[in-house]
Amino acid sequence: MASFSNSGGNDSESDQVAVLAFSLADRQYCVRVDAVISVLGVGDTSTVDTAEDPWNAGSITVDGDQVRVVDLQRIFGPTNQTPNRADESELIVLSEMDESDARYGWLVDDVDVTRTVSTIDLEPARRSARFVKGSFEFDGRELVWLDEREIHP
Repeated sequence: MASFSNSGGNDSESDQVAVLAFSLADRQYCVRVDAVISVLGVGDTSTVDTAEDPWNAGSITVDGDQVRVVDLQRIFGPTNQTPNRADESELIVLSEMDESDARYGWLVDDVDVTRTVSTIDLEPARRSARFVKGSFEFDGRELVWLDEREIHP
């Protein structure tokens, strides 16, 4: 598995991408920083936890924009279990919009920091994973890069 690149490598600037790392349960993920417009703290997730459709688990208004909540933990985790959430979940609001001009917001357990990665170091997805661009290794853990354009075509 590849590792995060520090600026001392031979990678060209065009190979560098800034990503925002976040966690779901015990897994680490990331998304392109330029796909994110904000990150919000979420206190009570009970209505999201009981929503029938994790792809449309609720909605909120942020700065005048409607945001459709997507419960990533329920999408990527076991389907027969109620998610074991962090005390303070967070919502990653994406620039991508749905057909009704609502933004997408990914409910995640914790948002970490941004990192600059080299796409040259990206390990392709191991199996047919439509939503996954690939993975990197960071601090001995796998960081899975989600493709927001595939998740929300």
